[in-house]
Amino acid sequence: MFLQDENFTIYEVEALKDSFVSELSHSKVVVDMKNVSKIDMSAISLLLSLKKASLKEEKEFSLENCSDEIQMSLSICGCDSYLGV
Repeated sequence: MFLQDENFTIYEVEALKDSFVSELSHSKVVVDMKNVSKIDMSAISLLLSLKKASLKEEKEFSLENCSDEIQMSLSICGCDSYLGV
């Protein structure tokens, strides 16, 4: 799944939630964060939920192309290693 907006915040989470759930129908769940420059806890929570669901269904999960800013945000909240960043 390629995230097109530069913001991945509470305002985008509701619109993307169904798309994230549909990603679980694939054998591998990949979230491409190339365009994302801003993330908040709502979006991080959605990523954590997707990772947890992926593990439950025994599917591979990965975040790709995370900017330094996104990596820092994930690191600050302690989610970087769980999300594989």
